[in-house]
Amino acid sequence: QKAESGVDAIGELIRGIDAAAEGKEGDTFPLIIIAGFPQEMQSFLAAQGALRKRFSLTFEFPDYTCKELAKIFIDLCQAKGFYLEDTLSVRVLSDLLEKNTTAEWRAERNGRVCEMLLSGARTEVRR
Repeated sequence: QKAESGVDAIGELIRGIDAAAEGKEGDTFPLIIIAGFPQEMQSFLAAQGALRKRFSLTFEFPDYTCKELAKIFIDLCQAKGFYLEDTLSVRVLSDLLEKNTTAEWRAERNGRVCEMLLSGARTEVRR
């Protein structure tokens, strides 16, 4: 049933795109963004030929660097009401990420790395 829902959703997207292209939706055109990791997206679009030909523009964003992840983590902590010691700088966090994780591990998780770090920190604070 889950697979059928996916097929139905893709069919609805195609109908909406085609209706807009034919002017059946007035002067509106849907903005549709599909997102995922590059390899999975290529496989998905390759398997959905009818959908693939309707996406003429694609963007691929590079993975975050350790420095970018460190900045995101600090921003996330502050947004959640946590205050970090001054010694826990972007450089220190970046170095820790570089030394304690692999590029492959970070690439698989990308921005979720920061959420995972915060979750782990919360767990340690509760102990």
